[in-house]
Amino acid sequence: MKKILTITLVFILLFTLSGVSSHGVDVTNDKMVIANDTNGQQIKDIADGNGINISVYKFTSEDEVEHQLEHMLNNSNKVIVVASYQDVAQKFLESHSDVSNRLIICDNPDEQMLKDAMVKAVNHENTNVNNNSFPLLVSGVVIGIVLGICAGVIVMKKKGKKE
Repeated sequence: MKKILTITLVFILLFTLSGVSSHGVDVTNDKMVIANDTNGQQIKDIADGNGINISVYKFTSEDEVEHQLEHMLNNSNKVIVVASYQDVAQKFLESHSDVSNRLIICDNPDEQMLKDAMVKAVNHENTNVNNNSFPLLVSGVVIGIVLGICAGVIVMKKKGKKE
């Protein structure tokens, strides 16, 4: 009987655990510019000179840029201006058209285009506000059930020893 209870508990725990995403944590700001070594300082100077509060990140490979763009899928607050690696951004946009209002691609960027794009990114209002209370509620219920089952097993073991 104890083996059946233990096996059942293990299966319940395994089925209620949620999957873990190994994508990694996004440590970049929500409003950002993708640049390279060639134009990174110029873009930062444009932003600073116009008082635009946006972060400029220099990337060195297409893989890094693609990885950064993937963070947009999970973060609806992220708005990215692409001043370098435009081809990577275009391919990403073809696959994920739902981020088209948050991904600003500047082909052949000049100073005015970059300034306008950065202002647009900073002023972007998020219309996709998610209510995160449901996943928290489900997690709380699952944790409560697991703790309750564990407490019940401990109490039953103590009662069994006394008898």
